[in-house]
Amino acid sequence: MKTSFLFLFLNILSGSLTMAGNGSARLDTATVPQPDSTRPAQPALTITGDLDLTKSVYAMRGQEGASASAQHTPWYLTGSLVLATRSGWIIPLQAVWSSPASSNGQTYNTIGVSPRYKNWLTLHGGYRNLEFSPFTLASHTVLGAGVELNPGLLRVGLMAGQFSKAVEATATDPDRVATFRRMGYCARIGVGNDRTYLDVILLNAADDAQSIRPDTLGYLTPAQNVVLGLSGRIRTNRNITVELDAAGSAYTSDTRAEPLPATSADSRLHYVHYLNGVKKSISVNSSTSIRTAVQASLNYRLNWVDLRLRYKRVEPGYQSMGAYYMQTDIERITVAPTIRLFKNRLQFRTSAGWQHDNLNNQKRTRTNRLIGSVSVSYTTNNNLTLDLSVSNYGTTQRAGYRPLNDTTRLAQNNRTLSGSVFKSWTGQNKLHNLTGSATYQELQDLNPFTADNNYSQNWNYTVGYTLQHPAAGLDLNLGYTYTFSRAVELSFLFHGPTVSVQKKLVADKLSALLMVGYLRNEETLTGEMQQGFTLNNTLTLDYQLTPVHRLSISGTDNRSRGAQSYRQQQATVQYTVSF
Repeated sequence: MKTSFLFLFLNILSGSLTMAGNGSARLDTATVPQPDSTRPAQPALTITGDLDLTKSVYAMRGQEGASASAQHTPWYLTGSLVLATRSGWIIPLQAVWSSPASSNGQTYNTIGVSPRYKNWLTLHGGYRNLEFSPFTLASHTVLGAGVELNPGLLRVGLMAGQFSKAVEATATDPDRVATFRRMGYCARIGVGNDRTYLDVILLNAADDAQSIRPDTLGYLTPAQNVVLGLSGRIRTNRNITVELDAAGSAYTSDTRAEPLPATSADSRLHYVHYLNGVKKSISVNSSTSIRTAVQASLNYRLNWVDLRLRYKRVEPGYQSMGAYYMQTDIERITVAPTIRLFKNRLQFRTSAGWQHDNLNNQKRTRTNRLIGSVSVSYTTNNNLTLDLSVSNYGTTQRAGYRPLNDTTRLAQNNRTLSGSVFKSWTGQNKLHNLTGSATYQELQDLNPFTADNNYSQNWNYTVGYTLQHPAAGLDLNLGYTYTFSRAVELSFLFHGPTVSVQKKLVADKLSALLMVGYLRNEETLTGEMQQGFTLNNTLTLDYQLTPVHRLSISGTDNRSRGAQSYRQQQATVQYTVSF
């Protein structure tokens, strides 16, 4: 390995010296290309983007005759700028600035920038959302600084900073949840490119126990987390692609807990002790747990068929401070082939899979799910598309660490049938679109002891028509929805039309959008019926003051009558400056 890197370094060095030597041999000014004075010079800096200032007013009224209650809404200043330099730098900048949401709240102000240089160097600063792998740093917001380097086959990434800010709970705001200030970093190093690569990832984050007052803790405990991950992709040719993501997480939920006993029930904690012997990385005590997660896929592609195999296994309790949420205690395998015929106009897509929980046999029951779906899509020469799909999700249970009673055993089938049609055509500078769909869903209980009290059926039908007339500056949308749901002694019916009209006025500087929706509802419970309706009206005016400045005003009135009567009103003003 060292010899290979040495040869690679010598080749790069010799290539650089050769280019330098060739450059010095062409110092004759007569052969140097002269600038073309007839062509405009590229500007040293180009700025594009927009700034939006938004303010809303909201009011809600309950039963008829009740006084309306106005709700304070903050104003928002959002901006997105892109700076491009002649030398190759592209600097996107995003920012959000808002007023306080309440008298005892905090402003939500964020700003982030990620300068990029010729697709091999990216810098990060401010509030950023990076993803190194789905089990380590997975789009978690970090306030800090980072860098991504991709020179040649080397892949390096680093993001460090604040994962969450300190928040103290107060008696005046019961909805505020106390959190510690959480600091950490995530580093990635690997080889390859976007086509084929292998990365090793390390995440280390911990709560600052001194960041909030002890009297505001409640049940909150400071935690610490170290995650070691592996992420890779191999694409041998255009036909085969293999992807792998795996990680092991050591999570200490309370750094102040009692020390770990000499004989731990979890033998994997001995590896953490070994790491601590080399370098202190995490506090190991009675609250420390080690969990693993892995997912892999194999995709085989030909001109007329795709075959994809997926496997996922996440142990119960797996956590990473770099991810907000992930489904745990699950093992799943899926096979998903796709067949394309008649120049991709006819496509068959199928999927079959099996999954279960209770991976560590710590639950009283184990739930198994059998997943299967088939869909067919056909597109004709005259822009007519037909889609049909059938899916079936079966759920069963078996005993875990305790016997399972047959009278409460879970055995269900969730079946869905759906179909849709789409047709588009043009005529006299107009574009017409016609859509329609129908869906039937059924929950079937296979346990004879509970089948009579556990079933549901749903029917949904929609139809829509769209007219676009660019010459007249007119867009028209018509739609109708019908939904019926039925369960034991309970049924719901919703149906009604929706209309939206958008028209350009005043030499195309003013755009007016009107949307009206009416939904009739009927609810039947144990033979008693209640009827009502919901009427929603929205009017939006958008005026282009200049090529740079735009003003938008929108108002919404939402009325509901029936079992729960209310009226909601909202007005929004937005001012935009574009560069």
